[in-house]
Amino acid sequence: MSAAKGLLSLQEEDLTKIIVASAHLGSQNLDYQMEQYIFKRKSDGVSLFNIGKMWDKLVLAARAIATIENPADVCIISARQVSQRGVLKYARYTGNFFFILNRIFIKTKGK
Repeated sequence: MSAAKGLLSLQEEDLTKIIVASAHLGSQNLDYQMEQYIFKRKSDGVSLFNIGKMWDKLVLAARAIATIENPADVCIISARQVSQRGVLKYARYTGNFFFILNRIFIKTKGK
């Protein structure tokens, strides 16, 4: 699958943000199902994700979330500390304050 042309295509600014945030770096331990998304491995064994495939998955997720009429119907779950900032930003921008961080259910008053 390839992201649509225009607004959803990978821009240089997006690529820079992904690289600066080290979002393209995996770990040394790799599940066999993730092998299709690996571009190559560094000499220390750390996996480098294929940013094009990663971007396509992000666009797919964004399009799926955008089809939901009521943002309050979306529940975000994050068990890793590295992703919690993104979850909190999503909650702030959508007004959806229903999410799970570190396996703790959080429901706060929305707008």
